[in-house]
Amino acid sequence: MDASKNTKNNGVHMEVKKSLTALLFVFLSSVTHAATVSRSASSTQAESTSIRESVIHYPLYKLSEDEDQTGGVFKLRSTEGTLNFAFGARMDQVVENAVFHLRFNYSPALIPTESHIKVVLNNEVVKVISIPKEYSSTPLSVDVPIDTRLITDYNRLSLVFIGHYTNDQCEDPLNTTLWADVDSSSDLELKVAQVPMKNDLGTLPAPFFDLHDISRLKVPFVLPNGPSLPMLQAAGIVSSWLGKLADWRGSVFPAMLDQVPSGNAIVFATNTVRPGFLHDHPNVNGPTLEMMTNPTDGISRLLLVLGRDEKDLRVAALSLALGHSALSGPIATVSELKEEDPRKAYDAPRWLRLDRPVKLGELMDSPDKLQVFGHAPLPIRVHMRVAPDVFAWRSVGVPVELKYRYTPPYAVGESRLVMSINHQLVQAFNLKSSNEAEDQKIRLPLMDNALLSAKDQVLIPPYKMWSRDTLSFRFGFAHHKVGLCRDTQVGDIRAMIDPDSTIDLSGYPHYAEMPNLSSFAMLGFPFTKFADLQETTVVLPTQPSAEDIESMLTVLGHMGADTGYPATRYQLALPSDTAALKDRDVLIIGKAIQEGELQSWKDHMPAVVGNDGRLITQPKRSVNLFYDWLGFDTKPVPDIASLQKYVAGGQLAVLTGFESPATSSRSIISLSAVDGPSLIIAMDAIDDPSLVGDIRGSVAFIHPHRVDSLLVGDTYKVGHLPFWTAIWFPLSMHPILLMLLGIIATIIVAALIWKVLRSLAAKRVDE
Repeated sequence: MDASKNTKNNGVHMEVKKSLTALLFVFLSSVTHAATVSRSASSTQAESTSIRESVIHYPLYKLSEDEDQTGGVFKLRSTEGTLNFAFGARMDQVVENAVFHLRFNYSPALIPTESHIKVVLNNEVVKVISIPKEYSSTPLSVDVPIDTRLITDYNRLSLVFIGHYTNDQCEDPLNTTLWADVDSSSDLELKVAQVPMKNDLGTLPAPFFDLHDISRLKVPFVLPNGPSLPMLQAAGIVSSWLGKLADWRGSVFPAMLDQVPSGNAIVFATNTVRPGFLHDHPNVNGPTLEMMTNPTDGISRLLLVLGRDEKDLRVAALSLALGHSALSGPIATVSELKEEDPRKAYDAPRWLRLDRPVKLGELMDSPDKLQVFGHAPLPIRVHMRVAPDVFAWRSVGVPVELKYRYTPPYAVGESRLVMSINHQLVQAFNLKSSNEAEDQKIRLPLMDNALLSAKDQVLIPPYKMWSRDTLSFRFGFAHHKVGLCRDTQVGDIRAMIDPDSTIDLSGYPHYAEMPNLSSFAMLGFPFTKFADLQETTVVLPTQPSAEDIESMLTVLGHMGADTGYPATRYQLALPSDTAALKDRDVLIIGKAIQEGELQSWKDHMPAVVGNDGRLITQPKRSVNLFYDWLGFDTKPVPDIASLQKYVAGGQLAVLTGFESPATSSRSIISLSAVDGPSLIIAMDAIDDPSLVGDIRGSVAFIHPHRVDSLLVGDTYKVGHLPFWTAIWFPLSMHPILLMLLGIIATIIVAALIWKVLRSLAAKRVDE
């Protein structure tokens, strides 16, 4: 009986144990499932925040290595013609997919089985496109997939045209039937995924600026609401540094007040004044630079410029602009900073030196860019920035000592080197059969009085050098035709401009008539006379808007690109600070011209725009029949002929230049607009190669996609001339007065001679 009872109890215990085990299993399963779901969700969320995809389209004209090609068609000629295009891949992006959309036309005379186009990426053939006979009358469109494993940091995409029109052994490689035209609508499509970078200051300037990115630089600047002038000044130092790095790409720096955008951005904060998202960020003990993940998207990077106060911010900004190469790790504190000495006038690193001859090799990033290959290579281009106030009146030109080497041509007398500047011919040199180096001395005329010299002068159409100049050297090696056949040059054809070739602008005085907005738009002059802007004051409105701050940062970025040096010594002021306006060149942003002491300056301006209306002046008509009859160019008359005031809508920005009412021979440039977005239009125009050339005179009306410029109002002079030049140059502007003075001088001299002769005659009579 006891055994039976024990058995029964054991059975009950077993059942309870099984039930508890089942309940425990269910509980553990649910917990495990919940944990798995949680991990999956977390993984999914992390994955979504660690990868951000986008599609980039590069039109071919933006990738072309031929700087003259800005649209239209790309021409492939001869039996083997080549077009080269360059593009890069950012450090913080991975190319997931790449497709080249090629659209082209071709000659119907081509033999289909022997003619084709090779698409080559980094010397690897990607695709061979045959040329079908039946589609010769219509454009052909081909999508070429590209293996992303071939894409590196810097890439060269080439189109090689192989064309044949006959099977004859005497096929003419220059026959006009050998052609194919690539449409400018062709483009390279890249699907990229942004990948997170380490929080490491050693990667600077990446990811904010990437050397391989050819697009316009755009970096938002994050500031607290109501930023102080010292904080904005530190931001300007950093924007000018980034603008210097961007150089020809152009740059823009949107100002974000107490808001963090997605993407890479730069943040400015002190221990007491900071954007809201940094409320809980630890205080710093000195000037500090820190890299952190952007909380908005979880993948981009924020560069924090921090300090205990505004003085620390300037030190941190200077250390970033002048010595970022020594940084590493996620955070760095500046313990000591010795600022560079003030720059001297006209010593900007990217400007042509004026104290000695400059070698062309100094103006190139790499000596390899002075060498070309092939029968008809692209021209060698040397870009120069020249101080706009270099005065070359009555100068025969700028001396250039040119040295070049080349493969001896087969056809002597038909092969030549053509030298030009700003698309204007300077001189053409026949290439000899000898492989000895050719040394030539020539002069580039600066003014309209180019003279012919038997030794080292060339007679060319008159023109003026600009603030930005491009020397171009185009080698051309001709084929030699004998009867029906054409013998081509055998071997590798090479040519180069010797890096020791020099251009000499030394010895010229500095003198210019102002205002001249072209000098400001092209080179930031007169502010960039000193590369660190030590004699420049930037004036902001009392309560600057985000657009005002963006305009200031972007202008300083342009000046950094113009000089190749960050703006470390400019002064930032408000309209009420009259002491900051004396003995300095002043840049006025936005509505500041309508505040404080600057309100009285509006009387000196040829145009004023704002919310309350638009005041516009027009110059007198420039007509002088006597000048025209004598063959002189009639000088523009800047006197005001009429005045109009409008109240209108639409976007409009105005760039004006005039002499400072506070200090004579000092320049004032004002950038104003009807509203904030219109200010940004002006920044876009300065970055647009098709519009910046239209900015000139004393006032430029900047509309979307159009610029109208006038010279109206008083002019003034900056710089100094040598004694005799200071006398003769003003007289040269008045030929009638010069003629009268010549007549008077002749009469006086004749009278003196007559008097001397009378005296001698009287003396002989007395004897």
